[in-house]
Amino acid sequence: MNKSIRAKEACKYLVCALLITGAEACDKAGFSYDNIVDNGATQYIVVDSVTMNMNTVFLDSIPTSYQSLALVGNHTDPIFGTVSASSYWRVKAFNGATIPDLASYDSLVMIMRPNKTGMYGDTAAVQDVSVYRVTEKIDTRITNGYLYSYDKFATETTPLGSKQFKIRPSIDTLIRIKLDDALGADLYQKCKSKSQTVTDQIQFADYLKGLSIQPGANSKLVSSFRGDDSLTMRLYYHQNSGEKLTTTIDFPVYNAALQFNHIDVTRPSGSPLTALSSSNKLLASTSAGNRTYAQPLTNLISRIDMPYLKNISQLHKFFKVMRATLTVRPEKQTYQYPYNLPAKLTLCEINSTNSITDTLISPSTGGVQTGNLVIDYAYNLNTDYTYDITNYCIAQMSAVDANIRGLALIQPRNTGFTRFDRVVLGDRKNKFNNIEIKIYYLQYE
Repeated sequence: MNKSIRAKEACKYLVCALLITGAEACDKAGFSYDNIVDNGATQYIVVDSVTMNMNTVFLDSIPTSYQSLALVGNHTDPIFGTVSASSYWRVKAFNGATIPDLASYDSLVMIMRPNKTGMYGDTAAVQDVSVYRVTEKIDTRITNGYLYSYDKFATETTPLGSKQFKIRPSIDTLIRIKLDDALGADLYQKCKSKSQTVTDQIQFADYLKGLSIQPGANSKLVSSFRGDDSLTMRLYYHQNSGEKLTTTIDFPVYNAALQFNHIDVTRPSGSPLTALSSSNKLLASTSAGNRTYAQPLTNLISRIDMPYLKNISQLHKFFKVMRATLTVRPEKQTYQYPYNLPAKLTLCEINSTNSITDTLISPSTGGVQTGNLVIDYAYNLNTDYTYDITNYCIAQMSAVDANIRGLALIQPRNTGFTRFDRVVLGDRKNKFNNIEIKIYYLQYE
């Protein structure tokens, strides 16, 4: 749909916009943007019917190390499927402190500190967690130094300890899980004798290759815990001389590069998402009820392509894009409790192999664009993320094939790889929450 406004004041407004955007244009001799005269040959046109192809993209690998965060639990999401999360890490060796001769071993406990946010599911649900001893060396398996959501390592079949509990995120600051006393007593004796088995990091990694927290059968919630040195195996002992004095030895996380989260997901039966895999990485919105999906921790992001964007510049010889906006709308009834929309949804450029190549910068602020989320709590119809895609459109109209880029919508790394926030977006034909583009351009006949 084209709308033409032939008015001197409108043209003057466009001159101001031009100076602000600094965008490049085809220039005609004698045609000055600084002093436009309304002779009936200048038109300001709004195009909102650009073809947009939308797809859900399956990403092969999501790095989950270096996040200092431990995810554990099961949750069944009616849209995205059943998710199971577990965490693995290496343990830091004993610091070599002297244990008195008359001291005695008491217990071994796993200490976990819940995060106040980042839960996936109803926080009133029961959490069922077990701690396992890892039986193979935790190490990066590829050269770039990351561990990914698909990585996992063998553990003993019997847990060192288990616990069922409910987490109150705003109240609970510490979760304790009693661990196997056989391991505790052995650790204690080695620490007391200052054996190199526990004081030398390399030897200790052979003795205790790592720990893993995994969900039990009754887990109904994915919980988020700190994965820094506050995630620790704590050994308690007491001194018997005179008044009983309890002392502790901590064995915290060793090396953030080797602490990571493993994620399994089973898509709902009959869901279009079941078609996605490492061998089939694109799901067209037209094959998914006119919607796309984004949840990076389960390998999903949304992609937008505008294959005929170049054609707009061919409509007129003398042509200038003044402004272009993109509005994407989450589908209603997909973000009710306990599910959260991403507070930030970054707009990126993506190439033909579905690799992110850049982020879109706001022309007005110079910052990365994350959508300025507005939520319509009353009717769920006007919830949206909005973006300025002026510079993107200008670049793509003149791009050669090798430089043609689509757009990707993905949560920022610090939340997208640590939380299960998800979004379902409508395409152009979605009945209630459709995507919208507007390109404002100036032409001179």
